[in-house]
Amino acid sequence: MRAITDWLTTGCPEETTKVIEVTEVTETMRRLFRGVTALLPLLLLLCLTDLSWRSVGASSSSAPSASRCFPDDFLFGTTTAAVHSGVEGADVADAFYYRYHEDFKRMKTMGLSSFRLSISWSKIMHWGADIKRMQPTPEGIAFYHALLDNLKTNGIHAVVTLYHTDLPAALQSQLEPTAGWLDPDIVTHFEEFAELAFREFGWKVKYWATFNEPLTLISGGCGSCNATPRGMNLSDSNLYTVAHHVLLSHARAVQTYRRLQKNTGLVDKQARIGIALNVAFGYPVNETNALDVAVAECKMQFDVGWFVIPLVSGDYPETMRGRASGRLPQLTTDQVDLVKGSYDVFIMNHHSSRMVTDCDVRPLNHTRDEVVGDKRARSDSYLATIKWLHSKDPTAPILLTDNGWCGDERVENMDQSWYFQSYIEQLYKAVVEDNMPIIGYTAWSFLGNNEWSSSLHYTNFTTKEISRSSAVTDLTRIPRPARWCLDSWDVKGVEQSTVQETGEMATLHEKKNPEAGGNGVDVPWSLGEVLFLVAVGLVILGVITCQALRELRQSSRGSPEELEVLITIE
Repeated sequence: MRAITDWLTTGCPEETTKVIEVTEVTETMRRLFRGVTALLPLLLLLCLTDLSWRSVGASSSSAPSASRCFPDDFLFGTTTAAVHSGVEGADVADAFYYRYHEDFKRMKTMGLSSFRLSISWSKIMHWGADIKRMQPTPEGIAFYHALLDNLKTNGIHAVVTLYHTDLPAALQSQLEPTAGWLDPDIVTHFEEFAELAFREFGWKVKYWATFNEPLTLISGGCGSCNATPRGMNLSDSNLYTVAHHVLLSHARAVQTYRRLQKNTGLVDKQARIGIALNVAFGYPVNETNALDVAVAECKMQFDVGWFVIPLVSGDYPETMRGRASGRLPQLTTDQVDLVKGSYDVFIMNHHSSRMVTDCDVRPLNHTRDEVVGDKRARSDSYLATIKWLHSKDPTAPILLTDNGWCGDERVENMDQSWYFQSYIEQLYKAVVEDNMPIIGYTAWSFLGNNEWSSSLHYTNFTTKEISRSSAVTDLTRIPRPARWCLDSWDVKGVEQSTVQETGEMATLHEKKNPEAGGNGVDVPWSLGEVLFLVAVGLVILGVITCQALRELRQSSRGSPEELEVLITIE
């Protein structure tokens, strides 16, 4: 169609022209303007309703508002660990030994305020064959001094675990008459290791855990055919003997710690110590079935009460003393005094929950005593677990450590994002709404470690050969979507900056709108906002058009002929 060719000419072929009077055009535009103006309040109401709905949805969803923040001194942290199992010769693993300077800078840019690590017994001590004791290794001690100093430089508090299932080989092969944790002398060996760590690093560490997950150490390392150390028999009583020695080792270490803290300047006067327990909350399969309810509590007593109850009361849980009386060692009067109160803080690892039911089968030892059947995950377990632990001593502060989910192994692991958002939501309820004395939270883990995929940063184990090689530039840290979960909460000091890699640069993921869908597509505008903007645009267009036509009419007043507009249509 050709444009308007002439405002005041006539003579075009009748079949290709149409005359429109300016007065009719003006009246039409006025009607359109009045119609749009009448709809404007309705569109405005729709927009405000949509915004209000989104605000309410955001406050009840996993993405918190600015006012939903944690206390200023709350510790948000992360952790990492060496390869646990299944990878032979993984001397380099994720190369944390070489790259911790870079990794701590990353933690600082994330706004994290704590980092949990373990001290390898075999790195700071070695076996002295002549004295048949472990003795200090200066090179290993120097490494941990450098690491802790670098943490302090980055403003990050150290949460240090003494024992993370890495018993020196000599203590498994050289002790007599039995080996490793079955030998009563292991308690003294552990006390000597703990005292060395306290004397060397005590003034650099705010929080100590004597053991990480003793239940895993005992059931996995002593109660499983696949993981039992050489020379140890799987018997009904061995599990309980090992647990007994672990408990006494913990208590002796705490006794030494408090002596040094009180009488010397080697240990920070404000530091705290505990034992890190893994807790999978037990839900009854049938909440109306009295047996299932009883077994669910029995599971908690056998898994967590095994260590918590002696610390609080000085003896093993009554349930355990009843069901495992012939296998469970008894605490002497001196041991009761030693164990009772040997904690400053409850330290808890949690990954999932379990549905439990009364079990009629008769498997070996601890599993039989526990009488737990069906085991499944349940997403609302975090708050329930915290409350259960808090009920054992309401005055004890709680440090939450090792909370994470594997999901799939890809970089874009969206399962993790859901997990962290929903679990931190429960953490928020515990801290702010229920006012429980929780002092910190630790996301598992900062880096991938080959057999666990629940890391905030994917570690580029491109092949099994590379992950076992000595090349430290292959193992790029690539942020996963879950990396940004902590940013959606009020984690103080967050700075979005890039840390230089020694190898290939990691590709940083863009932060997504918390309200975006699971596909990661950011949707900045709602439907109501779009309609409102369209309406405003139409009103502005109508005003401009009417004004132009009004000026056109004014300029044509006094003309002897009626103003006509010819629009030629091809």
